[in-house]
Amino acid sequence: MDIARRALSAQQVGLNVTGHNIANVNTEGYARQRVVLEATPPLRAGQDLLGTGVDVQTIERIRDRFYDSEIRLEKNALGRWEYRERVFSEIESIFNEPSDSGLSEILNDFWDGWGELANDPQRGSAREQVKQMGIQLASTFNHLHNRLIDLQSNLDEELKFLVTEVNSILHQITDLNEKIAQSESSGVVANEYRDRRDLLLENLSDLVDAKVSESENGMVTVSLGGRILVERGNVYELGTRDRSLEYLVVKEPTLVLEGEAITITDGKLKGLMELRDEVISEQLEKLDALAMAIVSEVNGIHSLGYGQDGSTGNHFFDSATTGANNIALDAFVLADVSKIAGSGDGSPGDGSIALQISQLRNETIMSGETVTVDDFFAAMMGTLGVQSKEASFMRKNQELMVQQLENHRSSISGVSLDEEMTNLIRYQHAYEAAAHLITTVDEMMQTILDLV
Repeated sequence: MDIARRALSAQQVGLNVTGHNIANVNTEGYARQRVVLEATPPLRAGQDLLGTGVDVQTIERIRDRFYDSEIRLEKNALGRWEYRERVFSEIESIFNEPSDSGLSEILNDFWDGWGELANDPQRGSAREQVKQMGIQLASTFNHLHNRLIDLQSNLDEELKFLVTEVNSILHQITDLNEKIAQSESSGVVANEYRDRRDLLLENLSDLVDAKVSESENGMVTVSLGGRILVERGNVYELGTRDRSLEYLVVKEPTLVLEGEAITITDGKLKGLMELRDEVISEQLEKLDALAMAIVSEVNGIHSLGYGQDGSTGNHFFDSATTGANNIALDAFVLADVSKIAGSGDGSPGDGSIALQISQLRNETIMSGETVTVDDFFAAMMGTLGVQSKEASFMRKNQELMVQQLENHRSSISGVSLDEEMTNLIRYQHAYEAAAHLITTVDEMMQTILDLV
């Protein structure tokens, strides 16, 4: 009867675990479980040992730590490339090249406007067209600069959100650390808590390149850049501090306890900081260089010429221009188009100055460069396109790598309904057999009692 009782109990646990697996077939992060049975210690009967039945040794979680660590590692890179692909796409949409409203087309119209003035220097409408093209060019530079700054600012706001998300995950891991240690101190394996913690560690690896190690008591230690973030039941949060870029004060991650910047080499946070601090800053720097080269060269030639009113020494662009953010036409030119210089000697029919300015499109006027303004901008857009395609290619590769690893892990840890149905039948038949054993023993005892 005792053997049958233990068998019923063991098979009942098996049925419960099988049902638990089936119920969680679609639960993210769940690792299937199995019952580990062992024979109970035998009893000595004379010179023989008689079996006493079965008992549940443990409920085992089927998990491969190798795949867990590999997936976390690959998710580091995936998070970074996903971010780069997204933001590069946004930068490309800001420049909107090639298009009728893109900077390259506006530059073409600007040079063409000066060419029209050179062909007919006495025509007032040609000067008005040059003015309007100048306004449009300056406005385009201003717009591109402001859009890039807005994107930089938005990324900075997102960094603060990601830091908050990291801290939230760290607190949840710490809470699960304590629950796992408390549960397993009594010999019970906390499978569900471990599943939840493993999922949180994967989510964390998508954000930063955290390192994970597990101690004998089941608690994990999480570190980042050589600094401890989670240790036993303690959590050390990330914070931020200010750092200045060319046009913006931004935040960088720190360890709150120390106040010093923390090194992040992968994940979404790394991708964000690369784009905000390096990629966008480089685009702004090139845009400024382009604007200043045009302002410097156009003003240099324009100041040598004569306007329609006979004035000379005038600037076409505002001489206070320092970059794409504040490029504008000179106030006198805005007020009076007759001050736009087209003549080189003051004669009304001369358009030599306008011709020289129109020919700047073919001159290597960029400081330290051996290319024209148009070629410089084309190369700038070409580099941006290559970087965007690289980000897309690497994201797809990393996504495929993570998917393959997850498929391998799923073949080990995932719930197979076919297998669980087989187990369900197996435990059911074992349970019925144990119940039949009780019935048989009961009938035997009843027979004995009837004899008495």
